Amino acid sequence: MNVLFTAAELRVAELAADATEIEAIAEALGVRPEEAAGLLETVYRKLGPAKR
Repeated sequence: MNVLFTAAELRVAELAADATEIEAIAEALGVRPEEAAGLLETVYRKLGPAKR
């Protein structure tokens, strides 16, 4: 399976994999927590339910 991520999605995925809280992810990316959560949801959607 080949999944392509944007740079922001990849960074969110890396931080989430380290159990980083969404507020800290948002701060690291310089975005609002809602935007970071949306990016993380996109990552989950691209990976599919079995990869969560």
